[in-house]
Amino acid sequence: MTFEYVFFAVVAFVVGSFAWRFFRSGSLTGALLGGRAHREIGKIVLASGAASSTVLKVYAMDSGDGEPVVALMLVSKAPLAGSMVPITLTRTRAHELLSLLRQALGGD
Repeated sequence: MTFEYVFFAVVAFVVGSFAWRFFRSGSLTGALLGGRAHREIGKIVLASGAASSTVLKVYAMDSGDGEPVVALMLVSKAPLAGSMVPITLTRTRAHELLSLLRQALGGD
């Protein structure tokens, strides 16, 4: 009987904290990334098949403390499966990533 109460309490805490983040940020993206998403900048289709796809979405948002950040969301969809990988980058980290991408393209 005690295990059931502990299990229910843990599940209720996880669901409640996510619901609080969702209502505070106003969107699923904001809840997953821990901030308030202003807008979706764009998306790049990385892979597309008959039944599956992988997309990289880029968002402009504010972090939990109000600092502007760049958010990346890697979304993979397949029959009976799916995943989202949220990544947030500060301005400095976004510039570092941009520099690395330029180097990879041979432009720097």
